[in-house]
Amino acid sequence: MEENIVISLATTEDAPTIAKLNLLFNEVDASPEVIAARMSDPNCVETVILAKAADNAVGFALVRVVPSVLYPTSHAELTELYVLEKFRQHGIASGLIAFAEQIAVQKGARSILVQTGDDNIPALSLYKKLGYEEYDLTLKKKLF
Repeated sequence: MEENIVISLATTEDAPTIAKLNLLFNEVDASPEVIAARMSDPNCVETVILAKAADNAVGFALVRVVPSVLYPTSHAELTELYVLEKFRQHGIASGLIAFAEQIAVQKGARSILVQTGDDNIPALSLYKKLGYEEYDLTLKKKLF
């Protein structure tokens, strides 16, 4: 793949593109207006990152960084990572992760967490290749 990939922060103008990628990845059909409103919310703690090839979005990542009351550094988590299938295996996911890590460091985090399915072998391989280690156990409870 010879295309030049540009990775940058997303803006609310990218909301239609983010909505399309989110539908493909998470099967969540949120409108561009809803996504733009969430991105504009001053209480939002996630940063959206886009990967583009020839001005077309080919992937995205979200990083959440929040300060801690009990610890001196912020908590960071890579909350989403998706690359269109035909653009995989070209370093785009690694670039998105590196960009997310830079944001986390700039916002005061000293480490970053990521969750993925224990059966998602490609993702696990990528994260381990990039220095991520198994750390803890995550539990989930539905509230309604």
